Amino acid sequence: MSLEDLDLIDHKILSQLDTDARISYSALGKKIRVAKETVKYRIQLLQKNGIIQGYYTVLNLSKLGYTIYRAYIRLQNTSPSIEQEIIDYLLKSKKVVVFYRVTGPFNLALGVLAHNTWEYEHFWLDLKKQFGEYFSDYHFSVFTEYLEFSRPYFLPSKEAVKNIFTTLKKAEMEKLDKLDLELLSFLSDNARASLVSIAKKLNTSVVTARHRLKNLINKKVIIGFRPIFNLRALGREYYKVDLWFKKFDHMEEVRQHIISHPDVAYTERSVIGSDLEFDIETKNFESFIATMDSFKEEFPNDIRDYSYYSLIKNYKMKYAPGL
Repeated sequence: MSLEDLDLIDHKILSQLDTDARISYSALGKKIRVAKETVKYRIQLLQKNGIIQGYYTVLNLSKLGYTIYRAYIRLQNTSPSIEQEIIDYLLKSKKVVVFYRVTGPFNLALGVLAHNTWEYEHFWLDLKKQFGEYFSDYHFSVFTEYLEFSRPYFLPSKEAVKNIFTTLKKAEMEKLDKLDLELLSFLSDNARASLVSIAKKLNTSVVTARHRLKNLINKKVIIGFRPIFNLRALGREYYKVDLWFKKFDHMEEVRQHIISHPDVAYTERSVIGSDLEFDIETKNFESFIATMDSFKEEFPNDIRDYSYYSLIKNYKMKYAPGL
């Protein structure tokens, strides 16, 4: 199955959910002029067919006092059982929020939440004590900005606008209490949970749950609710790009041009690493190369080089597992 196998109603549903996964069936139906029952049935079918694998809440991690540390790891001398032990360990870790199996010079790509360098060091030393003998190489970087974008390719049109979800950017930390943190933790991978479910989980009233949720949204601690898509089921491939500049005079112009491409779904700034990082969800490898060639042709005097890896499996995407 791919996007081409889905009809216009499915495309519209995917586009709306990609922008706001908490939208009700009735509100979504009104937006796309389809009956509520049809919307509910179509979403359930998209989930059953594995196109939608779950829903997560996008948090402004800076407002929670966190930084994302990215680690690439290349494995050596492993067996299937050892690799499964490593996978299970990382899946259980409350620090690991993003976890991919990838191609290229490294095998694993991690996004790790920590309040500071020493907290990250503690995570890394514990990981090495457990499995360091199986690491032949690794590389770290620290994100200073991490943006997500809605996907115009679900419903391509000249008027399509990308919504921006700011996951990480310099911001003042918000003071939150235990109930707020419990709500964020529950919603982190239950973004479509009803207020009744939230209230039951938090052992509080629906009125309190509604008030707390609204307050966290108003404070921009919660910045969005989005689906987790099975890109393969959509006929898409994921490529992570590290790009280096030859000249830095037009760096922001290059960045904005790249961000505006409909297939670019994420972009990152980091310390210790490339000059620009971004993530492309495209039809195939040929399409990916064509996109990268177009960037180089547009800015031949600015882009020096790039490297990339492709996604084999998404093991984990949960922004607040440790709250």
